[in-house]
Amino acid sequence: MTEEATTKLYELTQAFDFSEENKGLFVQSMREMADFHSEHSPVYRGICQQYGFTADQIQSYGDLTSIPHIFVTAFKQRRLLSLPEDQICTTFTSSGTQGQKSQINLDRISFDRQAGMRSLLVRSLGLASEQQHNYLVFSYAPAIADQRGAAHTFNTYTTFAPAAEKHFALQQGASGEPAFELEQAIATLVRFAQTGLPLRVVGFLAFSFVTLQEMKKRGIRLQFPAESLLITGGGWKSHKGETVSFEGYAELVQEILGIQPERIRDFYGMVEHGVPYMSCSHRHYHVPIFANVAAIDPGNMQVLPEGASGLLKLQTSFIRSAPAISVLSTDLGAIGSNCPCGIPGSYIMLRGRAGVTKHAGCAISASQLIKL
Repeated sequence: MTEEATTKLYELTQAFDFSEENKGLFVQSMREMADFHSEHSPVYRGICQQYGFTADQIQSYGDLTSIPHIFVTAFKQRRLLSLPEDQICTTFTSSGTQGQKSQINLDRISFDRQAGMRSLLVRSLGLASEQQHNYLVFSYAPAIADQRGAAHTFNTYTTFAPAAEKHFALQQGASGEPAFELEQAIATLVRFAQTGLPLRVVGFLAFSFVTLQEMKKRGIRLQFPAESLLITGGGWKSHKGETVSFEGYAELVQEILGIQPERIRDFYGMVEHGVPYMSCSHRHYHVPIFANVAAIDPGNMQVLPEGASGLLKLQTSFIRSAPAISVLSTDLGAIGSNCPCGIPGSYIMLRGRAGVTKHAGCAISASQLIKL
């Protein structure tokens, strides 16, 4: 079994080039990997047999959503693999500090494909820079990151502009558990402002939000260069579980740090799927050539039309180590196209969580670490 199309797909030089040739390459890649997982994963083979699905049914973009999915919570309950254990080089888990954690296991090829994909996304969106920056990272310091997928992702986002200095706001506490160092975060921002260098703030939104709120309360106002950037992730909730609006957050960022709203980018993703969906200036999460996303009616599992809200079905071909080619999430969203920002292809409009209990995915539970 070859992975010729998949290899070519992850050698592309633009993440949002939806030429007919590239779209055809993605379809071929999904067919290759659906065949691969059906052959190498007994669990996925059983699911495919249940639906009467074979990889040769994938002939066009429209056929992709027919690829059977695995519900995201299965990755909490089982170690699902499509390769032998001795080929697994990295395991990433979700970031919650309590309860069962989701996990994904990567071989070296899958790891490298994911790293290349993330780098290409950032560069294709014009967010890479040769200018030296200071970084404040609202995530786990490397020494306590363990296997948390979000910690790895956030740390990766500190590599797309040269770092003068990096400060991680989540450090090892006195008890040995992660602790959020609010005072250090504020002092670091004040010190960074004095250097005159651009700032990059990366990490869980809840921690940056509470830091900026505290600075406002103390009357601390800073002014960073225009090329400064914020990259947030983990959901738009405060540490108290209250929804944070983009408008409110952007106003706070502009007031305290002097950074304009268009320099705030958020990404949506989950450890089980591995593709980051980065927001544009219109706050739409764009789908790259390496993925396909559909909104699914949970009642009949049918694909919904553009603009209609359903469970998000997330598909990608980069991973060969686990049968995560097609994952049904607990997130509600709708699909759109023709974004005013000019990026081609489709985009995700997030609409919240389904069900009555929150599925603890990639987002850290900030209430466990913020003691105010």
